[in-house]
Amino acid sequence: MLRIIVFTLLFFSYAFAKANTTTTLQDTTNIARKVYRATRISTPPKIDGKPFDKIWDRVTTGGNFIMAQPNNGDAERDTHRTEFKVAYDDAAIYVAGYMYDENPESVLRQFSQRDQVFEQADLFGFFINTYNNQINQTRFYATSANALGDAIAEGNSQDFSYNVVFLSEVSFDKRGWYVEMKIPYRTLRFPEQDVQDWSFQILRVIKSLNEEYTYNYLDVTTGTDTQYDALLTGIENIDPPLRLNLYPYVSVIHDRFDGIESTSFNAGMDLKYGISDAFTLDATLIPDFGQVAFDQVVLNLGPFEQTFNENRAFFTEGTDLFRKGDLFFSRRIGQRPSGSRNLEVLDDEDIINNPRNAQLLNAIKVTGRTEKGLGIGILNAITEKTNATIQNRVDGTRREVETEPLTNYNMLVLDQQYGNNSSIALVNASTLRNGSFTDANSNAIVLNHNNKAATDNISAEIKMTNRFTPDGTETGFATEANWRKTSGKWRPRLGHFFRDRNYNPNDLGRNFQTNF
Repeated sequence: MLRIIVFTLLFFSYAFAKANTTTTLQDTTNIARKVYRATRISTPPKIDGKPFDKIWDRVTTGGNFIMAQPNNGDAERDTHRTEFKVAYDDAAIYVAGYMYDENPESVLRQFSQRDQVFEQADLFGFFINTYNNQINQTRFYATSANALGDAIAEGNSQDFSYNVVFLSEVSFDKRGWYVEMKIPYRTLRFPEQDVQDWSFQILRVIKSLNEEYTYNYLDVTTGTDTQYDALLTGIENIDPPLRLNLYPYVSVIHDRFDGIESTSFNAGMDLKYGISDAFTLDATLIPDFGQVAFDQVVLNLGPFEQTFNENRAFFTEGTDLFRKGDLFFSRRIGQRPSGSRNLEVLDDEDIINNPRNAQLLNAIKVTGRTEKGLGIGILNAITEKTNATIQNRVDGTRREVETEPLTNYNMLVLDQQYGNNSSIALVNASTLRNGSFTDANSNAIVLNHNNKAATDNISAEIKMTNRFTPDGTETGFATEANWRKTSGKWRPRLGHFFRDRNYNPNDLGRNFQTNF
């Protein structure tokens, strides 16, 4: 184990020795980084998908898109030019897209649900990076059928579980199709300063031609997508509104079965508050998840537990930081009580009530990133004590069996970005249960380093789990270290992977691989 840890730490030492905090990917190439200046406006445009209002006349036009796929680097077709405009005021950013097409009837327009934007329809995407760090983007999509999508991107991966409120409309005429977007500042996070240093990218997908174009050249052979943003200047002295949203709910449930009636009343509230321009507080008090999608149970014949996707908005929006190190699986919070599966029942007893989920009492999370690139994520959630009810069929007496105690779940993530396209994170996850139940604590150090030219990547993880059971402490380790080539036709990779027999993050995370 000592040799494994030393081997992994050598990767950390090499990465920091090679780190550079000022050089960007495009500084090391011959490709010029485009610069676009946004225009401040006093009257917001009407968002109707027709960007021909007089307000747009004095906004600078951007264009000259470059093909990303299939012929990377080719100029756009004269018959399919793309232009855009970006304006702003103290409330929001406004984007206009002009997708010209000599044959607009050929534009595919399949309608789809939210976030399903890669269907049989043309696509417009506005990607913004409010920290200009070549790592993170907030992406807003609109298809030619005006199906919307939004996602958080890091490198080449994007998470569509991120959902915010923004407006978009599209229209068509004989010259092509158009899109207008309004992106409120409350959907973005950015440092509090007079002059904003942002970057952005614009994507156009033409389905009938099977072609993709971007405003700033994207070299698909080197680095990651987020490293090829253009610079967005001109956004100055903005005074964003108070970021406060309240979502109260009230529900009444009346049951009548076999002559027996019961009524229950529930009330609660979700809150979202912008502590600062960069940090957001989310809270939920006695939440009601009755409106979320249900789980489709399937027959599980594998050696590991069956898990489901997260459908609760509180645990999907703004949780990208908590995924560092794979120690957090939000469905653990409010999961099936751990003691509900193996209840001890006497021959003359029946189980008349055995809750399948622990009630979530409240949860809060604080997330954001400083202008120095330090991402901070804090999450705390408490679930209620859960009891099963067992009845004696002879004398009718009942007894309560505790299947899950009052439980506190905690996450802390510190993620420092450096060198414009690298990061190192410290992660802690803990589960504290009241009474004689198992407690747990997990820790991870996660490194992701790219060299200045983005031709090589080094990643490393060191993780330790501790489970404090009534019989003693179980401590497990997992380590991982990788070097891989990220450019060229041949991309070799050298990796080390290790998990010992006692590594178990399952109290707040999930693990499908053991002892390898």
